[in-house]
Amino acid sequence: MRKLNLENYEITFRDTQGELQTAPYAFKDSIINLMFHPNLKLSGAELLKTNILAEKIMEADKEIMLEEEEYNKVKSAVDSFNGFGKNEVELVKRVTECPKIDVKEK
Repeated sequence: MRKLNLENYEITFRDTQGELQTAPYAFKDSIINLMFHPNLKLSGAELLKTNILAEKIMEADKEIMLEEEEYNKVKSAVDSFNGFGKNEVELVKRVTECPKIDVKEK
């Protein structure tokens, strides 16, 4: 299992007057958008599986436990995307460095 932090984080940018501003980065929305990116060329079956995972992520609060297959789907979406900027450093770091959690059955 993998434990993914879903909390928004702060990004810094310059406004139209050149002043530094901060704003929340919508982490969950961004991950889900990456999972459905057209470059992934999802088949119908893959689209439906991805949607189930996306709904699970949207329903989660601050973190989510992902099965290895689910984690690999998220990681694959991140690994496949080209065009990240400075604001996505934290997003990529959270996914690629997602801690593995050993879960024991009772």
